Amino acid sequence: MDTPPAAPTPASPDHHQEAPATRPDPGAAEDHALGVDVARDRVRVALVDATGALRARAERRDVPTAPPARARAVAGLARAASEDVEARLDGGRRVRLRHAVVGVPSVVAPDHASLRRVPGYEKGGTGLRDALVDALGCPVDVENDVNLAALAEVHHGAGRDARSVVTLVLGTGFGAGIVLDGRVHRGHAGLAGEVDFLPQPGLALGSPVLGETALAALAKEHGLSPSSTVGGIVDRTEAGDATAAEVLDVIAHRVAVSAASLALVLDPELFVLGDQAARPALHDRVARYLREQIAVLPVRVAASPLGADGVVLGAAHLAGEALR
Repeated sequence: MDTPPAAPTPASPDHHQEAPATRPDPGAAEDHALGVDVARDRVRVALVDATGALRARAERRDVPTAPPARARAVAGLARAASEDVEARLDGGRRVRLRHAVVGVPSVVAPDHASLRRVPGYEKGGTGLRDALVDALGCPVDVENDVNLAALAEVHHGAGRDARSVVTLVLGTGFGAGIVLDGRVHRGHAGLAGEVDFLPQPGLALGSPVLGETALAALAKEHGLSPSSTVGGIVDRTEAGDATAAEVLDVIAHRVAVSAASLALVLDPELFVLGDQAARPALHDRVARYLREQIAVLPVRVAASPLGADGVVLGAAHLAGEALR
């Protein structure tokens, strides 16, 4: 569903001509930008004004994964958010959408339009970005979701007092977002932060560390269902399940080793653990392992306070910057 175009502004006549007949101007349009989180199980949007202030939010779950369906869902949420803002504007002013930043669980090429074809990620190409441009009627930048979550931590979360932050997000996948001197570090080809393929003790070089396939193998090895999720393992650990706690120990060890590897290369001020890694049962294990086993490294770890909002808040921040 397209965002309604801004009402045309009547031309100002000079003193020698009579003004042409026009319909009454319902009010000036205010420029806004849109942050979007296109996750595997939901779509979220956040509308910001030219000052960067968050004006409205909307969310929808169970969205089909085809790019046109996702684009229609985003456009519908953008319209709902715009109508919410317009209801609070004075003088019948309208919302004009000028830019959107969209976070996706994929490797994004440096052009901010193409998704790279990487096994286990979204289908490559520009299909999603193109569908979003058509549906929203404004320029759209696509960004890796964990990069946006890291940016949100610097501006809204645990990393507000730090200039260099690495955010490690563990949920349906495992990835890192890197912010150095206040700017997202994406790497030459957009591959910076793909920590799920960092070497780990006991695993073959290049093996995934904590993605869905790795987690299924780890759960099966300990007698748990291969369909177990990180969140489910944390739940069972919190309920006193000793087997789940053993699996969680291994997960925490792998997260900690990944953090230690990044610390040796990047030496950030802070590591922020997000999504399921922010839950105390897992966060505390990671922090304890780093403190007791790798104490020589000055690694500081904090849990994200943003919950599931990190991606959409980071997207809204970048969209607001583009608008300004």
